Amino acid sequence: MRVRDRATLDLVILSAVQAEPGDGTAIARLVRDRTGGVVDLSPGTLHSTLHRMRRNRLVARAPGSTRYRLTASGARVLRGRRREFERGVRAVRAVLPADGD
Repeated sequence: MRVRDRATLDLVILSAVQAEPGDGTAIARLVRDRTGGVVDLSPGTLHSTLHRMRRNRLVARAPGSTRYRLTASGARVLRGRRREFERGVRAVRAVLPADGD
């Protein structure tokens, strides 16, 4: 599954970095493993998103390192994205039929 909107992409990547700081390959693997392969981030999407997140100081790397870690700003953004996502899920569930049809 391709994640198309930026808010959800940020939520997924920031959550992965918070769970296990690592390089791009490790982050992609964590997301793929935890979603049972449903979400598979392309290298281009992942690296451009991590670059944007570094520019916005949501994630950081030590000089010479390829391991990303969450910053305090990133943790705040993650909390906000999570609240937005959970609110959206509740709203959608409110209009779905109870029997799943």
